[in-house]
Amino acid sequence: MKKEFSTIPIRLKHEAEVHMPVNPKKVFVLLHGYLLDGSFMYEKLLNFLPKESAIIAPNGPFMVPVKKQKGYFPRFAWYFFDPTKKTYYIDYIPAAEYIKSLLIEMELIRKPITVIGYSQGGYLAPKLAEMIPSVESVIGLACCFRNDYFKFRHDVLYHQINSTSDLVVDYEGAKQEFETLRERGNLGRFVTLNDIGHKLDENYAQELKLML
Repeated sequence: MKKEFSTIPIRLKHEAEVHMPVNPKKVFVLLHGYLLDGSFMYEKLLNFLPKESAIIAPNGPFMVPVKKQKGYFPRFAWYFFDPTKKTYYIDYIPAAEYIKSLLIEMELIRKPITVIGYSQGGYLAPKLAEMIPSVESVIGLACCFRNDYFKFRHDVLYHQINSTSDLVVDYEGAKQEFETLRERGNLGRFVTLNDIGHKLDENYAQELKLML
């Protein structure tokens, strides 16, 4: 007979790429896509972010071994969703709590925070604004802000950058969700890239820089 239990904490070591100047005034949290890692986001975006700010690019809390030619390599996820059944095996909350605890440990939780999420990390990003009061802006790259899965805050700006030729994230669906967010009172921007696709490249990064 199966029984459900409340969460039993398991203490694991987690890694993050970190840029930490003396007394940073702001914090940028970078959330990678599915089966990527913090180093990916750090390397892609570091040169487009203000160096006087703290920049944190953690690995997702759930490690997924990925098989390659020379063996298995650790990659990471923020949550697990079954697109066929439209259900979550693990939803956004554990990952959001994980990021919150990381910021507390680093003594950055009270500083103004901008969350930048790519692909799966972008879906998660608005949940951090719901759960961390010091988040003041959320920027999603090649993702969709699913209004049903986070509580909207009127004091947060939600921005999004999507491509019309993205074969992973439906552009029209993402734009429609953003329009719903506007109807809720969001004053953020939705930027459209043409013929770029899903891959996080300099086109996304340059548009991101204009939003900061």
